[in-house]
Amino acid sequence: MDFGLQHRVPVFKRVRLLSAMAAAFLFCACLDIPDTPEPKNTASYVVIYAVQKGSTDSISLKIHPETPATLKAEVHPKGLESELDFGWYRDSLLGTGESFKIPAYTDNADIPNKLIVKDGEENFISVDFEVTVNSPPAFTEDFSPAQGDTLYGTTRTSFAFSWKAEDSEDATLDYILELDTAHYHVGSLEKVQQSGLHPGIHIFQVIVKDSEGDTDTLPLVKFYVIDTLEAKK
Repeated sequence: MDFGLQHRVPVFKRVRLLSAMAAAFLFCACLDIPDTPEPKNTASYVVIYAVQKGSTDSISLKIHPETPATLKAEVHPKGLESELDFGWYRDSLLGTGESFKIPAYTDNADIPNKLIVKDGEENFISVDFEVTVNSPPAFTEDFSPAQGDTLYGTTRTSFAFSWKAEDSEDATLDYILELDTAHYHVGSLEKVQQSGLHPGIHIFQVIVKDSEGDTDTLPLVKFYVIDTLEAKK
């Protein structure tokens, strides 16, 4: 018995079957109604930047009070700025536009902490933020040894190193002492004793950091050590 003959389908039946499947597919495609398109002129999200002295910050929004700064809003997708309204608020409306200028020494009450962006159909995005105003620390002229000083002693002599920095917001600061090639994290100390210095030229420097991460660096100080035992020979 030839089982193969039982599974043969005439060619014209195959054509009819394919035509029916194609028609069914086209019919289903016609019934597939597309989703309602989203408005083209609506921002999906907004990023706020603080710009000062050419530096851009979108993380901490930190500025220094003695220098003018600017807050800028960047909408996504880009290119919609001209079709949107921007309002900068702090209790009440402080300004409009894509950017807000902050003059030097502006009071915190005059710095916005909310941005509202609206489109022509009254859709809006509200962004709450906080600008950190921080004065960086600054070293005074009170440090020792001074530039070009000569210290007398041996490698067992403990020499005093001291410095002083000031900060209007922080009473306690964090210091790193750099002595020749060594680095010492000395915390809030402003004076240390150090021995083991061989005769010759040495350098020291101090870096200070406040609680907001702002820093200042003491200018590189070069000093000399003369061995008193060698000097007596």
